[in-house]
Amino acid sequence: MTRLRIVREQLKEIEQQRLRKLEAAAPAKKGPHAMVGLIARVTGIGIETADMLVNEILSRHLRDSKAVARYAGLTGSPDESGKRRREKGLARAGNARVRRG
Repeated sequence: MTRLRIVREQLKEIEQQRLRKLEAAAPAKKGPHAMVGLIARVTGIGIETADMLVNEILSRHLRDSKAVARYAGLTGSPDESGKRRREKGLARAGNARVRRG
């Protein structure tokens, strides 16, 4: 129980530091901190997920939405055998952390 309390305190401190960093960067209205704020305003996405998405995807220079989907592994996985063609689902070849987020 003591370890659990220590871990919870550490997580709380990390979250507070992140919020302080985002609030300090709020007047600039540019860069990754502004993107985190915009994404976090979407219902169902918290600060942690928004920060991960900005750092993992949006900080990269990808050509288009298809490039983002390929990076995340959200493209189809075709199964072609003879004349039969079908989709087997997601390829799961990209960044697993982004795909789960």
